[in-house]
Amino acid sequence: MRSGFALAAKAVIVNGDKILLLRRSKKEMEKSFLNKYEVWDLPGGSVRFCEKCTEGLLREISEETSVKVKIIKPLRIFDVIREQVHMTLCTYLCVYKGGKVILSEEHDSYYWLTVKEAEEMKIPNWMIKDMKRALQELK
Repeated sequence: MRSGFALAAKAVIVNGDKILLLRRSKKEMEKSFLNKYEVWDLPGGSVRFCEKCTEGLLREISEETSVKVKIIKPLRIFDVIREQVHMTLCTYLCVYKGGKVILSEEHDSYYWLTVKEAEEMKIPNWMIKDMKRALQELK
């Protein structure tokens, strides 16, 4: 069993009243240590050693989606602790600046969703919470 600590940065990318959500690929879910059964994802991922959180976030957004964003501010920091794995997640409010979404192998589809649409699709509560907070911050 793998054990350890990881830092991850996730982006709540706002484009008008919609937010970019990704659907994880089956392969990605199978190799996951923390979210084997969670289909939905925000762009972002692990921050490398000696990499600033925002640098890691921009790298991950580029790798996973190819879109350009402007990071506005941190939204929330929280911990996920399961068995022998501890991950600290930082979510950031980002504004879409351009580019076509081109997905990596980690995801098989993407959606630009309003909060209402996300709620209807049974997106996890923590993502809905961050979506609402992001839209509120931009008002």
